[in-house]
Amino acid sequence: MTRLPEVTRGAVAEELRDAFDALIADSGGEVPQGPGAVTALSPEMALRRRPLSNYVRWELTLPQHVQELAILATARQMDCPYVWNAHAPLARKAGVSAELVDAMRERSPLPAMDVDESAVVTFVTEMLSAHRVPHEAYDAAIAQFGVRQTVDLVALVGQYVTNSCFLNAFEVALPETEEPLLPV
Repeated sequence: MTRLPEVTRGAVAEELRDAFDALIADSGGEVPQGPGAVTALSPEMALRRRPLSNYVRWELTLPQHVQELAILATARQMDCPYVWNAHAPLARKAGVSAELVDAMRERSPLPAMDVDESAVVTFVTEMLSAHRVPHEAYDAAIAQFGVRQTVDLVALVGQYVTNSCFLNAFEVALPETEEPLLPV
């Protein structure tokens, strides 16, 4: 159940309707799903947010499995079922083992991981749970990804923290999925 009104042009203030029209123009007039549905109710903010969202989602040079694993680690730390259910299948498709995905979902001990997987999971988990990154986790991320990609990793995580906040605060309903639900 969502806390949001139906996302329509009429749901936004009249002075924001041009921004709303611009926001949905790229999708053929369709209102975005997920966090995009939330942000559409503040269309000026959504338009300003879009370039960074697109960059961190589609233009990063981090390997796809690393990106998806970072998104899952963020969803797990934020207890966000919507992001989790959207990205667990993508992570598996990108090469993250089902065993690792399942262990993260259940907060079970993690299986053996490749060095890049361990670096990203540790970095994201420490950053979001302790609000700091210990030297060892920082050094491992830099060794695996370099400075630029570590900066991009932080931006990706920040984007999905924001997405998780939108989705959790407004209790956006999960689309139907065969993915096991994230225990929260």
